[in-house]
Amino acid sequence: MTRYARLHTTLFKNIHTIGRTSSLALTLALALALAPLALPDLAAGATPGGASASGIKAGDTLPDAEIKGQISPEHAAYLGLPAGGAPFRLSQIKAELVLVEIFSMYCPRCQAAAPKLNRVFERLKASPLGSRLKFVALGAGNTPFEVDYFRKKHNASMPMFPDTDYTLHKVFGNVGTPAFFMLRALPGGKGLKVLLAQEGATEGEDAFFEQIQRAAVHQNERSPRRQE
Repeated sequence: MTRYARLHTTLFKNIHTIGRTSSLALTLALALALAPLALPDLAAGATPGGASASGIKAGDTLPDAEIKGQISPEHAAYLGLPAGGAPFRLSQIKAELVLVEIFSMYCPRCQAAAPKLNRVFERLKASPLGSRLKFVALGAGNTPFEVDYFRKKHNASMPMFPDTDYTLHKVFGNVGTPAFFMLRALPGGKGLKVLLAQEGATEGEDAFFEQIQRAAVHQNERSPRRQE
């Protein structure tokens, strides 16, 4: 865990504690004001075979994390889950590949990247890759209210879920935000293989879209398609 990731985690845990004893408006204002101090710029550009600053790299295996929170009928259909399908595990998503974003409502770079990621999400859905890859976002340390606030403020259309107690954040190595991981479920419930790991702000929209495509093509050349 990097020094900045530790600062990020400590700051937001303290903010949530403050939120239980003060008004919500004051808590949000305090968090948004302090967020830039906790989240300095992180290098981008990891490719298949690269690693995030957390140490997680392509080829590693992660445990099959359980996701909690409400899921809309639209997002349940997108992920191939039954209506009201939360909680669920990443391996239950009906897709060969899953792209996971770790974000925080209080992260300035996550906020700045939101419009670009919305467009990437829509492009992925409309592309030939759309049937093979699904995109979910996990709010590190964020409550359901905070995730919903971020979704509405930035018109985010991808499925987004809270990780209030940082359980999922720990699975992904306590990464800084934003961070991105492309995963493939291993047979027999043996976990999730990391195909791409990137911590920090992405490059331009086109470059990130092409990076995802390259990682998916690389995976397709090495392994048979997952059978549902």
